[in-house]
Amino acid sequence: MFRALQPAHYGRNEAESLANLDALGAAMTSSFDPPKDGKDDEESGIPALYTYLAQFLDHDITFDPNSSLVKQNDPDGLTDYRTPRFDLDDIYGRGPDDQPYLYDNGPTFLLGDTISGGGDPKAKDLPRNSATIRRALIGDPRNDENAIVSQLQGLFLRFHNRTVADNPSLNFSEIQRLVRFHYQYMVLNDFLPRIVHSIVLTTLRTDGKFAAEKRQFYKP
Repeated sequence: MFRALQPAHYGRNEAESLANLDALGAAMTSSFDPPKDGKDDEESGIPALYTYLAQFLDHDITFDPNSSLVKQNDPDGLTDYRTPRFDLDDIYGRGPDDQPYLYDNGPTFLLGDTISGGGDPKAKDLPRNSATIRRALIGDPRNDENAIVSQLQGLFLRFHNRTVADNPSLNFSEIQRLVRFHYQYMVLNDFLPRIVHSIVLTTLRTDGKFAAEKRQFYKP
């Protein structure tokens, strides 16, 4: 880590050894910026929660259960088990016909136990099995890796269910499309502008298919 530093050596006695360590510590912290209350000049200005949103987005477009960190992998030989689109397949899984245990005997998702400690009295945990260590019943197990990503997953489950309740005339595929549109709209208009230059987003914002879907689901 500190290849430019001279190593500390044991002294002829304890006092000399401590002095050597003190000198090493002083050299390591010589350019250290002390903490301050104001905004740091190197901060991006992006709220910390977007780190977890980015993790959620990554789980939506990439999943390789076969790769390992303990061996080299051929990038050309890897398989992505997610679609390369923002289509929430980590939420929907393979759908209610193929994975009915994710759903509540219909178009809505199962929800878990009520949780407390936040500002939303209706907040629910993810649905879980009855094993000793209760595993989340969700489209992507990685979305239960930490509490924040877990609740992002739960938020989309509740949003889907609310969309079903608000649009009783729509079938499942239409509900799914509407939820996906809101999700993509958020990615395009909130998340990406924070991390991508506006010039890169110009083509996406004027895409014909995106505009057509917007006109279908949003009436002036």
